[in-house]
Amino acid sequence: MTSGAPARDGEALHLNTLSITDTQRYVERGYPWAEWDLLRREAPVYWYDRPDVDPFWALTRYEDALTVSKRSDIFISSDRLRIFPRTQEEFSKRRKAELIARYGPEKARRFYTLSFIDMDDPDHAAYRNLTNRSFTPRAMRMIEDHIAELAEAYASGFAKQLINTVAEQGECDFVHDLSVKLPMAAIFEMVGFPRDDWDELFGIKEIEYGSDRELALAGLTPEERDVERRKANRFSTQYLFDFVEARKKAGAPSDCLADVLLRAELDGRKLEDDEIFSYINLLIAGGLETTRNATTGGVLALLEHPEERDKLVANPELLRPAVEEILRWTSPVIQFARVATEDFELRGHTIRAGETVAMWYPSTNRDEEAWDDPYRFDITRDPNDHLAFGGFGAHFCLGANLARWELRGIFKELLPLLPEMELDGPPFRQDSLHVGGIVKMPVRYRPVPAA
Repeated sequence: MTSGAPARDGEALHLNTLSITDTQRYVERGYPWAEWDLLRREAPVYWYDRPDVDPFWALTRYEDALTVSKRSDIFISSDRLRIFPRTQEEFSKRRKAELIARYGPEKARRFYTLSFIDMDDPDHAAYRNLTNRSFTPRAMRMIEDHIAELAEAYASGFAKQLINTVAEQGECDFVHDLSVKLPMAAIFEMVGFPRDDWDELFGIKEIEYGSDRELALAGLTPEERDVERRKANRFSTQYLFDFVEARKKAGAPSDCLADVLLRAELDGRKLEDDEIFSYINLLIAGGLETTRNATTGGVLALLEHPEERDKLVANPELLRPAVEEILRWTSPVIQFARVATEDFELRGHTIRAGETVAMWYPSTNRDEEAWDDPYRFDITRDPNDHLAFGGFGAHFCLGANLARWELRGIFKELLPLLPEMELDGPPFRQDSLHVGGIVKMPVRYRPVPAA
């Protein structure tokens, strides 16, 4: 096995000074591979205490992330689900306390708990099971042809735009001109949004879910970003209210996810509107994040590894293992956190009740104990039981199958185009500790010379 990421500018790393929570570092240099390498090697269960975040145990090895993921009876999600900068953590805690004081614990939970991803069993399982059947492999096979049609349509439009870059008829940004399109359209359709609304919703959701860096790259000042976000949130809230009311009047007759939720019952009661709204918003956000960033990162990986690109172009039957390797390689979800409800021993360390553990998935997917030559991008890698969708436990990503089908669909359509595409400048990276990815990736057309 080989180990170790490339050295970073000759810098010396030390456990007591390294940082894996500096968002500016993610923007400037991408994932902190060298830092994670050091942690895996010297302190795979490490008490991370820095001024910028509330402290937590950093877990960087594959087996440890699996262990915690499978013990949802001990490690819960409702107290702390993600690692955020301290200022954001403090704001969330104040907001939660204010809501509890105003509404009481039960009613307040619907305001500060965004969705079932923040819940623990049995509530988490009960909410998740309302739509689980819509995301099984069997359900995906039933819509596979339609996903392929959407992929073909969006890839075709992107190809025309890309070819125009030869004549200098504008820029081509792979992220916004293609990566966001298929996952957004697929989840819009599954929810039941009318197709005539998609284009407008695309723009609204890009503002609503866009990072601060993403909106800054679009030329917006901080004040303009705040204004645009508020406008997008107001539009999105009103749109969802009107949409759900329309589905109610229609009698919720279809199998779209909105109608499934309107017909659903929990403990003998119908879901309230705020529960449906938060559920749909989670489906949209989750449906966009992994696939969008895996698509962009996957194309970047293939451009940077032309031998693997050419192998895939020449052997389309390798799409399935290639998609799994793209997911491992890109690891779009950086981390999820859990809080221990009782003392737990892990690699000789006692994690005390009330302490947080954070699973750093890109690191687990480069773990030398779990992978042969983990820093080699290999589209034929087998087996490939990566943790790009989280550990194989109660919180395993609901939309994992949908993401896989979408990725296969879009990369199938991109195969003829990949040899004729190249970067037109450096990618711009996300300023986030939760979802890592590329917010802008300029590309241009480079025709392959005739033989």
